[in-house]
Amino acid sequence: MKIINLIEILHPKMEILFVALNLPEKSNSNGHFFSGSLSFWNLLFDSGLITNRVKSPLTGDDEVFRSNSINFKKAVFGITDLCHDIVETNSSRVKISSERVQRIVQLVGKHEVKNICLIHGKVGTAFKSLPSLDRSRKYGLIGKLDKTNIFEMPFHCASIPQKHLEYKKLLTYI
Repeated sequence: MKIINLIEILHPKMEILFVALNLPEKSNSNGHFFSGSLSFWNLLFDSGLITNRVKSPLTGDDEVFRSNSINFKKAVFGITDLCHDIVETNSSRVKISSERVQRIVQLVGKHEVKNICLIHGKVGTAFKSLPSLDRSRKYGLIGKLDKTNIFEMPFHCASIPQKHLEYKKLLTYI
């Protein structure tokens, strides 16, 4: 088993909790989320969720998740992985159990989370077990967990044109 160096960033109150799939090797080794490229950070900027560009993938966590100075309306964002204890770059090798979803449900119970943003297809699929979700929708608001809105969004590396417009929808919920 690999040592986990990348720790989720949570706050007592969050406008958005981003839920990715798992820890890629590179991100785990350097201790920074989305550190393989600027694609996630550029997507947040292009959607309006952050007001300044992140210049280095190694500073994005500090600028967006540990601070809120560049976040839209100074919103507080958090980040975790559905499989927060698995280090694997190839997502096809990541197996998901219902206990993983329950961990996120428990996090929402412990923290005041306004919106959850599911940012990988496997994460969205894992959440289909929640009865309150509309799985007929591909992206956008797919339901609620008590008072928390749940959004499924395209993966930042996916070749989906105009994917920033899907993320832009989150602005009205902040």
